Amino acid sequence: MVPEDVGPLSEDVGPLTNRQVSPGMAFFTDFVVTGSVRGADATSTPAEVTGLLGDAFVESRTGPGQLLRSYHLVEVAWEREQEGEDWRGLYVTVQAHRLDVPLSVDALAADLEQAGFPLVEVAPDGVGCRRFVRPDSRVAVLVDEESGQVLAMTTPAWFAPGARGEPSPWSRESGRDQVRHLVGLGAAEREAWARRRAPGEAEEAARWWWFLWVACRQLLPDEGERRFGHDRSVWEVLALWLLGSCEAAGVLDRTDAVREIVRYGLLEPDTAVRACLDAIPVSRADVATRESTSYARENLEAVNASRAAKRLALAAGELLPRVRDRALRAEVAAWLELRTRLM
Repeated sequence: MVPEDVGPLSEDVGPLTNRQVSPGMAFFTDFVVTGSVRGADATSTPAEVTGLLGDAFVESRTGPGQLLRSYHLVEVAWEREQEGEDWRGLYVTVQAHRLDVPLSVDALAADLEQAGFPLVEVAPDGVGCRRFVRPDSRVAVLVDEESGQVLAMTTPAWFAPGARGEPSPWSRESGRDQVRHLVGLGAAEREAWARRRAPGEAEEAARWWWFLWVACRQLLPDEGERRFGHDRSVWEVLALWLLGSCEAAGVLDRTDAVREIVRYGLLEPDTAVRACLDAIPVSRADVATRESTSYARENLEAVNASRAAKRLALAAGELLPRVRDRALRAEVAAWLELRTRLM
């Protein structure tokens, strides 16, 4: 790897540089492990990114709602609903295809394996690319199928391992028909229906539950319709049941299940925020931070707990203006103060 291809960001490549690898390779492996560049990640604000990466960037906007910043290899994007609102992070991408010397996925995977953070390959995209992901850091790696050259690395990943990353063997119409049937059933009837229909093999069952959840969220009435009518209760009850089934089947962990609840507005704000806080697997006093904990295989449990806390705090933060309980608001605010220090 040619260090100057990485540019000024290669000067401080982070927590894995004690390994015997080149500075250029360390830059890429660090990004996969941490999901950040010098601490800048997909949750960072434009001002925070400037503070961490500097002001040597090119910036472009697509209307009032999209902002893209390029540091040659590294691109950071944000979005917002309307002018005057705060920017919300979308993604950080390392455009590895811009390197003068191609980055081999075999070399990258070998170094990550050595570090104890191996990549997981998921189904190919069908148009000539292989796809890999590091599930805990949510970094996706896109690779040219023929040459083995890494094209890009992005966080958060736009695909996932397991059932979520595999094409469904069932048709979209079939899923919608089943969901429309389920929404009219009571709890006992739904459970009996699932016992008759769910595949017996665990991996296939996980894929089936995810398939039904995707079909359900595509049919959920918008928030205005759910707010005032009967549709709200029946659809939200079904959605919560399907998310619980996905969690039980191992398709979603608790963090992702709660974040889906928030994303689709399935609970009232105070209840949803309580669910977020209850799902945080570590206390504020004990949570791992960038200052206290290194990205090492022996610390992976603590690192992932910190990541879960960060994602759940951010999800709760989206609801903060609508939360009535002062204690809940204070607890979320305290977690959000820790955001930039979490893993």
